Amino acid sequence: MMLELGSYKLILKIMFNGIKQFGSQGAALAKLALLQRKIAGHKTEIEEGGVKAVVTGDGKLKELFIGGENMNIAVKVINEAITKAQKYAAEEMKDSMGDLSKVLGNLPKGV
Repeated sequence: MMLELGSYKLILKIMFNGIKQFGSQGAALAKLALLQRKIAGHKTEIEEGGVKAVVTGDGKLKELFIGGENMNIAVKVINEAITKAQKYAAEEMKDSMGDLSKVLGNLPKGV
């Protein structure tokens, strides 16, 4: 079976696009890491009715004041609950994605 010149060009194009994609994926991952750090470092502060809350961009409660009193123990407990809920969600997603990847892995090529 002989391939025509156009077929070789197509094969080379596909190969080089795949190689270029590794570099662009690395750059995208670096940008994503920087963005995640920037978001995590951002603090939003709300104060209303004697309650003040400071939350980071990644959803962590940093400070809580009620009636001027620092509620450090409440901050600790709330953040622990958030972390536990996130771990649960991640496990559920991982289990579901595993099932989904089995289904997707059985699809015919090109679908």
